[in-house]
Amino acid sequence: MARIEESVEIKHPLDKVFAYTTDAKSWPKWQSVIVEAEQTSQGPWRVGAAFKGISRMMGLSMKWTAKVTEYEPNKKWAKNITSGPMTIEERVTYESIEGHIKFIIVYDMKVDGFLKLFSPMMVYSMRKETKKSLRNLKNNLEART
Repeated sequence: MARIEESVEIKHPLDKVFAYTTDAKSWPKWQSVIVEAEQTSQGPWRVGAAFKGISRMMGLSMKWTAKVTEYEPNKKWAKNITSGPMTIEERVTYESIEGHIKFIIVYDMKVDGFLKLFSPMMVYSMRKETKKSLRNLKNNLEART
């Protein structure tokens, strides 16, 4: 299992950061690997809410599904993502720090099957794309202030 943890400080109201980052329609706007995403369950975000989408990384398009496993408004959430032989536990926390929001994202990735051979390259690429995504998130939200 590989772990990726990155964070960014964003000067924007916590409730708006939380709303933007939990809206599946916004994910392709700031997450550089996500091509499309949508919530497939009815109702608001909650434990059990379901999603599907397509990500593109290292020249490969991968369909995925996800379910929210933890949810605390304006504080944290987590979801399990499954894409073929890869599973990812994504956890996000929000901390208020002197007028900024510290957005922390953690991916615990497990790769099985033939993809296991490419695991080191996938982790490297995912870490690079996560940093890029966090810059996008910061820029997108701070431009709205």
